[in-house]
Amino acid sequence: MKRSISILVAAFCVLSLSAQSIDITVTLDRLGNAEITEIWDFTAERGTEVYLVRDNLDDIGIYDLKVRDENGMEFVNEGEWDTDRSISQKAGKCGIVHKRNGVELCWGLGSYGPHRFTVSYKMTNVVRSMDDFDAFHLQLVSPGVQPRPNEVNVRITAPHQSFDEQNTGIWAFGYEGSINFRDGAIIAETDSPFTSDEYSVIVLARFNKGIFEPAGYDGGAFQEKLDEAFKGSTYQDYLDGQKEETRGIIGFLASLLTILGITTVTAKRSIRKRNLNMFGLERIKDIGYERELPFGGDLLATRYILSKCGRTGSESAIASALILQMVKNKYIVLTKTSKGEVELAFNPERNIDDLNQSEQEFYLMLKEASGNDMVLQKKEFPRWSRAHQSTVSDWVKNLPQQGAANIREKGMLKKGEYTPEGQLNARRAFGFKKYLTDFTLIAERGSSELPLWQDYLIYGALYGIADKIAKELKDIDPKALEETFGYDYPTLHRVLYLSNNMSSSIMSAVVREQNAHSAAGHGGFSSFGGGGGFHGGGFGGGVR
Repeated sequence: MKRSISILVAAFCVLSLSAQSIDITVTLDRLGNAEITEIWDFTAERGTEVYLVRDNLDDIGIYDLKVRDENGMEFVNEGEWDTDRSISQKAGKCGIVHKRNGVELCWGLGSYGPHRFTVSYKMTNVVRSMDDFDAFHLQLVSPGVQPRPNEVNVRITAPHQSFDEQNTGIWAFGYEGSINFRDGAIIAETDSPFTSDEYSVIVLARFNKGIFEPAGYDGGAFQEKLDEAFKGSTYQDYLDGQKEETRGIIGFLASLLTILGITTVTAKRSIRKRNLNMFGLERIKDIGYERELPFGGDLLATRYILSKCGRTGSESAIASALILQMVKNKYIVLTKTSKGEVELAFNPERNIDDLNQSEQEFYLMLKEASGNDMVLQKKEFPRWSRAHQSTVSDWVKNLPQQGAANIREKGMLKKGEYTPEGQLNARRAFGFKKYLTDFTLIAERGSSELPLWQDYLIYGALYGIADKIAKELKDIDPKALEETFGYDYPTLHRVLYLSNNMSSSIMSAVVREQNAHSAAGHGGFSSFGGGGGFHGGGFGGGVR
């Protein structure tokens, strides 16, 4: 009974906190010290104070704690903090609790309701000298933090140095998201809310000698630190896959799912929470038929929803769908050789300004691959893709950001929470596939749907069932199919073959480039697992 009551109390405490975001800026000086500013935006209905856990410090010092609330009020730093006080006694005050292996940075909650706290402090010796490189390895957001953030953004800069792939290696652990170089800074960003106490944010950076003159010393080769951090990470899975080619892509993805804990009880709970936020339902399989196009026909928004649930399929699917959509909208027109082979030509009368950035970039890649004659033949894009692997990989890497941006622009996703209309369209992303899969079995289908047949084929490509959809449309009414598409079924079949042939090369380019890129420290995806050997952090933090 006591255990049940404790569980209920813990559950209530979690529900009574609403996290919005945590934004962290780390500014490094030449000596390897850091000035850190954190902005916590959340709503609380319990507790008396907020605290940050900073353990595993060794010779790292922390001082000069400052706190300011949403009204601009500067808190009084009391020095050593007394946790055993009421909410009113702690209001407007801050301080530090010193422990055996670290500290807790604390400040008074002041009142319940929405808050935006700006917290700054300084840490010495965060950049550590090693025998061959210098290293930065901090846990910036601890597991078990309450309230759990919907999003975390980290920016690491140095006024005296611009960071890039030539002088710095970067890796991130503990969350689903990315880490990249941007405008000379290191940027780590989550792309989904923290749904369990297992989430954290750990950043590991390797700096060339000469950028810093750090007093902190760890010694040894950086590779030893990297090997420790890679244990249990998806980076390590990629490297193992390179050594054991028989595992292939399927093995990599399987290990990725394992590390993400999809099969664990905790992850199942996380999935249910994600589904409630995204779909308004606990289980995807409860989604029924949906006849409307998801997000009004926005392919990238639909793909984003599928990707959040691991259902995107191959990277070539979105490319095939975009090609078919560009054919439908006459950005690309079909031509035939004397042998009847289908080729794609670019329509000079169509302005691409009304395409979003990702669509424009893909169009221009196809156009560049076509050469001087501006006619894209079946072997030209695969050849171009191999020669421009990084360009293709960067395009695919930015697709989730474009998809999420499209949803936000429609007003369906606000601060990590889906609106009722957003949930409806997210359900359509899955329900429309069910509808297309069973299209020929649905009695109500008829001539009124003819205007949507091209969209059916486009979304069939996105879902990986375009060939099936094309055959079923032909079986329904071959003449109507020809009138709708402007060409007969054999030509349609060749169009599908051509789009698949050109775009399938994207998958291999992405896998080779992104995995090697990320594992080598050039930025890319973050790893949910791994990250061991960090300084700072611990467990807990937030409101208590």
